[in-house]
Amino acid sequence: MRRGAARGAVTVVSPELIRAHATLQRGSHFLGLGLGGPGAAPRAIEGRYRAKVIGNGLRELDRFLNLLVGETARCRGITLPGGERNTANKLARLRHALRVPDPDHARLVALGRSRNCLFHCAGTVRRGDGDGEAVMTTGWHGEGGGLRRVPVGAELVLSPAELSEICLFYRDIADRLLAEARGPTNGTP
Repeated sequence: MRRGAARGAVTVVSPELIRAHATLQRGSHFLGLGLGGPGAAPRAIEGRYRAKVIGNGLRELDRFLNLLVGETARCRGITLPGGERNTANKLARLRHALRVPDPDHARLVALGRSRNCLFHCAGTVRRGDGDGEAVMTTGWHGEGGGLRRVPVGAELVLSPAELSEICLFYRDIADRLLAEARGPTNGTP
């Protein structure tokens, strides 16, 4: 039995779940277009506060995902710790309870560091992934397909294509969460 789930609980897809999914989809689409409206072509976010604007946009996507994770848990009858603000950890707890893999954790953690760097440090990498580390892993892919790593002291810059890729990642998680909310998963009776 899933932790916090009632035995034989019926999965209910709520209007709140559908709204949370739609909000994350709309937000990621908007940010992925460089703050463009419907039908707009992707564009670069520019100007003096570019890093802060992008960091804030990524914070919004993370918050929307956090709400979607909470609604998914509620629909599946799973109780998660109240007030969990770390979306990567909240999603990991949900997927553990659902007994499904969580391939997104490391990337969400890296996106959290990147988001904070952009918002609070104007994009200047001030610390590595861990104590004493000289590089920070970003939440987007670099050459060779792995997540890009940026040395401490360097500027964290992302292209419109990289921002679009991040937004696509959030949309993909949203779609998978909606499917996980709707149906049985590995290990469920």
